[in-house]
Amino acid sequence: MTVNHPFRSTSIRAASMLLGATASLASADTITVCPDGSCDFTDPAAAVASAVTGDVVEIAAGTYLLQQPISVYGPEQLVIRGEVDSKGMPATVLDGQGQFTVLGMLHTSDETLIENLVITNGRADYGGGMFFHSADPVFVNCRIENNIANINGAGSFISGDSRVTFVGCEFTGNGTPWPNGAGGAAWISASEVVFVDCLISENTTLGYGAGLFVSSGSVANLDSTRVCGNSAPSTPQIFVAAGGAWHDLGASCVVDDCDTCPEAPACPADLNLDGIVNGADLGIALAWWGDCKGGCAADLDGSGAVNGADLAILLAAWGACS
Repeated sequence: MTVNHPFRSTSIRAASMLLGATASLASADTITVCPDGSCDFTDPAAAVASAVTGDVVEIAAGTYLLQQPISVYGPEQLVIRGEVDSKGMPATVLDGQGQFTVLGMLHTSDETLIENLVITNGRADYGGGMFFHSADPVFVNCRIENNIANINGAGSFISGDSRVTFVGCEFTGNGTPWPNGAGGAAWISASEVVFVDCLISENTTLGYGAGLFVSSGSVANLDSTRVCGNSAPSTPQIFVAAGGAWHDLGASCVVDDCDTCPEAPACPADLNLDGIVNGADLGIALAWWGDCKGGCAADLDGSGAVNGADLAILLAAWGACS
């Protein structure tokens, strides 16, 4: 089944320009990666390992057959950015060759931005595509597809009080072969994850929670996100353990059949309700910046604070509301 992706290329460009600038406040370098040897590196993992606070790692379009995982450690500001094709879809493919987790993140801050990447063909016991522990990155316009977890969390395994935000991302074709495996797209453990304008579809497990597995003490927040068409013997879309929760922040759809799950027309980032997300809405968000204990419209991810994650959501919706 083919389902149209809800993210707009104009939104991607806005997020790229403004978030990239935000994450590069520290005067540092742009590190380039390309397959033909004309850049600083040919290996994305080596390029990321060389990065320091404020760096931008730009990875050219192409397929990179990784020889080792890409590892990000520490709270520094960092941007890892791939390229897009003519339709605005990610054209930089990071391939784990079925040998290891493609991307691992430990103790990273919400000033770490990952965008325009395809993360594929990873394999590990936990987190075939991605593994997070105490990490708070923001992902924009990424595809996490065809990864395998021998046990749990094929697309991603998120643990250790992480807070990960996915904007305009797609999880598809991820699976767990273990008979009691769970979390085809994501296993969420003692963490909070926000999905904005995302599609989670066609993931599989032999246990339950082929879309999302939300463990005790964890929360999944869905904003204009579709979870549909995932396959498991029991509770295929979202499985919530006792003490866990998932919330619809607006216009999300969780059903078995994607044909009955239309793209959401919601525009929560239109803070002044004029039908367009632009500088006026950005100004409102900045005016609310910080703790928002009493609740405010600019807290787009429901975290209780207006911060970089909300800025990512706003920028991803930039332009006229559908």
